Amino acid sequence: MNTENRYPVTASLFMLREIKQRQEKVTRGYQLLKRKTEALRIRGRQAAVELSATQAVLGHTLREAYISLAAIKFTNGESNAMVLENVGQAQIRVLRTPENISGVPTVSLQAVEDLTACDSLQYAGLGAGGHRTSEAKKAFREAVSILVKFASLRNTCLLLDEAIKSTLRKVNGIEKVIMPKLRNTESYILTEMGEQEREEFHRLKMVKAKKNRRKIMSNLRHDPYEDNLSRDGSNRSTSADCLTMVLFQNMGPVLSQSDSAGDGNLICYPHNWDDDDLLF
Repeated sequence: MNTENRYPVTASLFMLREIKQRQEKVTRGYQLLKRKTEALRIRGRQAAVELSATQAVLGHTLREAYISLAAIKFTNGESNAMVLENVGQAQIRVLRTPENISGVPTVSLQAVEDLTACDSLQYAGLGAGGHRTSEAKKAFREAVSILVKFASLRNTCLLLDEAIKSTLRKVNGIEKVIMPKLRNTESYILTEMGEQEREEFHRLKMVKAKKNRRKIMSNLRHDPYEDNLSRDGSNRSTSADCLTMVLFQNMGPVLSQSDSAGDGNLICYPHNWDDDDLLF
């Protein structure tokens, strides 16, 4: 198996258990990231819809506010210098409220009107155009509130878009890189462990066969019945000796030769017979 598609681990039960535990954790994290992505997408769509509606309202409100400013200039003349000279405390303040959207920290901005602030231009336009001045002030206050809301929604959309891209990169990395590597690593460990088990079984089988062969050869060398036959000069062998010789004829020069008759029956000869003693 290609080592680039798996982790460099040793084939053991410990590593197999470790890989399985890691797979469970990765699967759980993958599912959580998928849910987070879906939640961020839903919240991002809602923010995008609100941003589009706020942008449409903002354009209309700014147009009305600048029309009111043009009417004041037409009625009272140029008054920018007077307004700038009499600016004191801010009557509209921005309140920052931290929010957490599926683990993404955002900041919600809200325009709050400070009623305790002193309005130095509250009596502006009493001589002429006072009604136009109050309408312009009201229009610009509303425009500022919508601008703050627009900025808050735009900031939220940018943060959510960046969070969605980052989360999708993590999801794709887990799905395309980490999970296939873990699966390939598990398959590699199982294959190697199976091969080791087959090798161990074959080794034990060969060791057992070797022990049995040594035991049989030792029994054949030290058989008292054969010793008695050799002492009294007898040339006959029992059927059990013949069967043992046939079964283990490839185990060494201790076993005698075997031959086959024409009828298919095996003929066994004692090991102490020579070729000259065979009579046909």
